[in-house]
Amino acid sequence: MTFNKISMKYVASYRHEMPEPRPKCVKKTLHAGRGSPPEYRTGTKAVFHYETLKPIDVVKPEVGMPENRDDYEVIDNTRRPWPDGYGKPLELIFGKKFQLPVFEICLRSMLVDEVSQFDVELTELCTYPMVSKKLRDLSKPHDKGGDHSHDSHMCAAALTAGTGYAALDELMRDPRPLRFIIHLLSVIQPEEYEAESWQLGTEEKLESVETLRLQGNQLFAQKNFNEAIDKYREALGRLDTLILREKPGEPEWEELDQKNVSLYSNLSQCYLNVGNMYEAAETASEVLSRDPDNEKALYRRAKARIGCWQLNEAEEDLKKLAELPNTKHLVQVELAILAQKRAELAASKKQTYSKMFK
Repeated sequence: MTFNKISMKYVASYRHEMPEPRPKCVKKTLHAGRGSPPEYRTGTKAVFHYETLKPIDVVKPEVGMPENRDDYEVIDNTRRPWPDGYGKPLELIFGKKFQLPVFEICLRSMLVDEVSQFDVELTELCTYPMVSKKLRDLSKPHDKGGDHSHDSHMCAAALTAGTGYAALDELMRDPRPLRFIIHLLSVIQPEEYEAESWQLGTEEKLESVETLRLQGNQLFAQKNFNEAIDKYREALGRLDTLILREKPGEPEWEELDQKNVSLYSNLSQCYLNVGNMYEAAETASEVLSRDPDNEKALYRRAKARIGCWQLNEAEEDLKKLAELPNTKHLVQVELAILAQKRAELAASKKQTYSKMFK
């Protein structure tokens, strides 16, 4: 085992003086890694497990951190499920301003497969409770539509009512230096993985919207409609984040908003193909809110509304579609289906009433 004061130093099988600022940290290698020191640059992804140990008793500076594990309480562990951890390794992207900078410095000192402990002083841990809370919130199961406080800006003032996790609340009331045991699983370079939306700059995100649309089109052509839906939905989500940066009504906003048309139009057809008529109608309506005379959207919404038994609304769409050129045959086919549905509905009502008065 090797001990190194990282006031701060790169520490692994090699030693290299770290640039300022120098976080106060001491490293001890528990299990040697393999290979050469990884290259870290903007976009490099480190995948690792970590465990956080808090000293049970107050740490005296002249004595330092206790060596016996029994003198610590485990307050975080990526291998444990929520609420005591995240249930999976953490992925850290370098150069994206991770809110616990000491982690980046510790990881830079490690080889793949290495396990090391890092004793970190209080000055480097101000943001730790907030970071841990956010990561736990993100891994919380069945939280759809629930508390989205983790989506907002995190700051100390926002946590005056507590984090919602007893161990983190206690750490905030009685701060201690912490020991992190980190196991570096892999280091992946930017070109070796597909970047997630939050990692992308504005231009990259705009390009990714078009890439996702084309991928959706390819899946559609292969009749993989559900997979195509996922691609179109992901593209819409990224487009929304770009639109929110612009002022409504401005040319930049209008240009971005118009990109919604083809995505919603394609989605509508996908939903028709998988038999989800309500979503087909809703997505067609999104198109028509931007392009009221869109022939495809009027036709798809009419079909979807017929499938939902919204027959009067479907007839309105078909009447409007009939006003557009080269739509006569399409309208006649759907009107015939509409008439058949109305006959079925009338027969069903008649049968129901007859049973009521027997």
